[in-house]
Amino acid sequence: MTLREHTIQAAVGSTIMAPFLGVDTLILFVSMILIDIDHYFDYVFVCRRFDIKGMFKFHDFVCKNRESVYGFSLFHTVEVFSLFFILGFWSYYFWIILSGFLVHFIFDIYDLYVGNALFSRAFSIIEYVIFRKKGVRGYPALPYGFWEKV
Repeated sequence: MTLREHTIQAAVGSTIMAPFLGVDTLILFVSMILIDIDHYFDYVFVCRRFDIKGMFKFHDFVCKNRESVYGFSLFHTVEVFSLFFILGFWSYYFWIILSGFLVHFIFDIYDLYVGNALFSRAFSIIEYVIFRKKGVRGYPALPYGFWEKV
């Protein structure tokens, strides 16, 4: 999904929850968008680049080549969700963040399902490590001249 789609999703979800959360709705809104910061980490790790524009270009390429991708997005894993759930007993703000992450994740799962790429992303850190050790490819190789294209 695009940044625009996730922002709309966060705005609608936050509007629905505003009567129940009050000002804390801002935390829900931000968490529904910032969960995707892990895509930037993927980009930096895979491409060894740091520019935001390049990150969007890289992930557009990845989305168009989903059939050859086995990606990893740290904040989209069951371990991170579990951590936020446990931290929620310390401060309920973590449960609000977890709620935002889960709503975002549900839309991501639906998008992956519709795109016939449900298993193109690891849903667990352990899963990713095991499959990578078995030789499952990660991100596709970028074509020659990828960064020179406008």
